Amino acid sequence: MKALVNFICCFVPRKQWRKKIRYNLIYRKIRRKELLGYGFKINAGIITTPEGVKIDISDKPDHPLYLIKEVFVKSEYNLNIRKESILIDIGMNRGAASLFFATNENIKKIYSYEPFKPTFELAKRNLELNPQLSEKINAFNLGLGKTEVTLELPYIATATGAMSTIRNVCKGEKKIKKETVIIKDAAKELTPILEENKNKHIIVKCDCEGAEFEIFERLSEEKIVGKIDIVLMEFHFDKPDRLIDTLTEYGFAVQVKPGSSKSRTGYIYAVRMAERIC
Repeated sequence: MKALVNFICCFVPRKQWRKKIRYNLIYRKIRRKELLGYGFKINAGIITTPEGVKIDISDKPDHPLYLIKEVFVKSEYNLNIRKESILIDIGMNRGAASLFFATNENIKKIYSYEPFKPTFELAKRNLELNPQLSEKINAFNLGLGKTEVTLELPYIATATGAMSTIRNVCKGEKKIKKETVIIKDAAKELTPILEENKNKHIIVKCDCEGAEFEIFERLSEEKIVGKIDIVLMEFHFDKPDRLIDTLTEYGFAVQVKPGSSKSRTGYIYAVRMAERIC
């Protein structure tokens, strides 16, 4: 099968099209079989994790098995959380990470941000499938940034997890839509949340396709970074040096896990070792 698909791709002129053909005909089936081997169950377009979390995978344009594997199998966000904590999820996408954290009894509340309306609706669907877990989750159809602004941004349904508020990642794609996106000042938005939960551990998960640089720059300006205890971040489009410098300035121990050198992505795991700023 793989040889046949690769042969067909020899006659497809565009790299992006070849990539989609290979994914739909080869890798989706492999990933599905792999997840079943890990104890996942699939029924009527719903995949259920071994922990009992249900995720809708029925939409055809952007089959989210890659996201499910990243969160529930590769355990990119697996923490041993022993203290009462809250999670701030910047870049909720379909809500998989928020639901994953909600299974932890020591996570008492989750604040999740997703700027793109169609993706936010997919997340709402997954929250509805998990009513007990979603009681913890406050979901906002907003993006975070350095300033408050309303933007008209390109959006494609075939790559919901790659949409960015700071860069056009849709060049060369077909079926591009325009979405109105509301960006809030990260410092103003998060300050009341941190005040309300100042007696709990503050965990920030950040996967927002390049906006992480301006978000943490803004949080640093208001010294909010020093009020955070743990940061789990995926960085995009640039070297992570500025992010590392900001975190170390506020007393974090930082570990960097390189991802794709071609697309300049990777992971940052940071734990604050210094006293929290009150």
